[in-house]
Amino acid sequence: MKLAAIFTDNMVLQRNKPVCIFGECNNEQDKAITVTLGEYRADAEIKDKKWYAYLPEMQAQDNLRLVVSSSNGEKITLNNIAVGEVWLAGGQSNMEYFIANSKDAEKHMKDMRNADVRYYNVPRCGMINEELFNAEKNSHWELSDSPTLGEWSAVGCHFAKNISEKLGCTVGIVGCNLGGTSASVWVDEETLSSDKDTNVYLEAYKKACGSLTEEEQIKIYDEYLEYEREWNERLSVIQKEHPELSWEDVQKEIGECKWPGPMGIKNPYRPCGLYTTMISRITPFTFRGIIYYQGEEDASRCDIYYKLFTKLIYKWREDFKDSNMPFLCVQLPMFAYENAPDDKTWPVIREAQMKASETLDNVHTAVILDCGELNNIHPIDKKPVGYRLSLLALKNVYGFDDCEPYGPKLREIKRTSDGYELSFYNAENGFEVRGKALGFEISYDGEKFEKIIPEIFGNKMHLKCDTTKEIRYQWFNYNEVTIFGKNGIPLAPFRKKLR
Repeated sequence: MKLAAIFTDNMVLQRNKPVCIFGECNNEQDKAITVTLGEYRADAEIKDKKWYAYLPEMQAQDNLRLVVSSSNGEKITLNNIAVGEVWLAGGQSNMEYFIANSKDAEKHMKDMRNADVRYYNVPRCGMINEELFNAEKNSHWELSDSPTLGEWSAVGCHFAKNISEKLGCTVGIVGCNLGGTSASVWVDEETLSSDKDTNVYLEAYKKACGSLTEEEQIKIYDEYLEYEREWNERLSVIQKEHPELSWEDVQKEIGECKWPGPMGIKNPYRPCGLYTTMISRITPFTFRGIIYYQGEEDASRCDIYYKLFTKLIYKWREDFKDSNMPFLCVQLPMFAYENAPDDKTWPVIREAQMKASETLDNVHTAVILDCGELNNIHPIDKKPVGYRLSLLALKNVYGFDDCEPYGPKLREIKRTSDGYELSFYNAENGFEVRGKALGFEISYDGEKFEKIIPEIFGNKMHLKCDTTKEIRYQWFNYNEVTIFGKNGIPLAPFRKKLR
């Protein structure tokens, strides 16, 4: 009899929801399995060598003992269990980004050590094999005084600390993320293949694998891993000795960067890869909700991101047995490399993320347009990101009316005698403009755009111009952000066709 790897000493279980405890067993030997947690008890359902038990709704509490016992005499005991709030922190590198590498890391880590927050990192492996099983055996929930606190998600830390202080209970974060991942990595094959647009990820993968057998794919990928290990050693040396070299010059000196490696059954970046080795290994764990920071890796297919993103939300809600689970998304910030052409892909991703919150129930978007950095796809200041996500949770999930999680957002555009009047949600108190009101553009033909500075009157704006075909705001991969609500959250980007 086994518990799923996510169940360990020091874990946090979700309060005020039936909690699923689950694992694996031998059907013939384990005729009955019982779970007890303090005064609570549940009998498990056993099917196909898997078992599931649902504990009843519980209030927040600490220092509980979980006991799982089977009819054949086996017993598993876990200690120091807390019942509180549990959130999954999903996405790619900006969610994975370590708090030890973030801005003001020393201060924030000191603050975290006094926070009532616990953390579990889902092991990251490319395929289900002994490496994954060993990683799961060694995985465990960590307390905030853990020596590996620095490897916790910075966004997750700031989010959890804020809501823990407001709610007065333990908050657990489950880190389920990996840098450089497309959303296609985090869903199953059935989800991707159900639509011709999202199926392109599978088609590209199958084409890349060609006629190679799984054994050949594994061999080629293992050879790549050895190359990558040696290449990273050379990279570390040359970056210390010649920090002034460009990325192109670095590769000329030490060899080509071949990340993410050859596609195949062992590559974690393959479509559905981490759904198989990470998400499916923790379902159906009981969460309050999900915080999600991803989209950068899908910019090359930005036009289908809305479909892909919404499919992911539906699939995760299905797997975690909560059709209305709160899903808090981070809208991508400003980013570009200096002197790179602006291909306008990131604005399309931002639009898709906002559209998801407008079309799906209980999906909310944190606008962090101002949190990006030129030349750095990993902005180091994660505190405002976690803070704005926590405001979304406190307002929409926990019902606190004293939170203002939203900045201004376009409501309506009306034609006037000499231009257009724009009205906004969440701008009752007007705007805060830091310098000039930058970011607005108009187009008379829908192709060429010219910049325009709006006139601001209280909570409305006026664009003085002739009849235009399209108005858009901050439709750039990277641009200076100067227009905010009075709560310090920036005006959300948009584009609006008028004729």
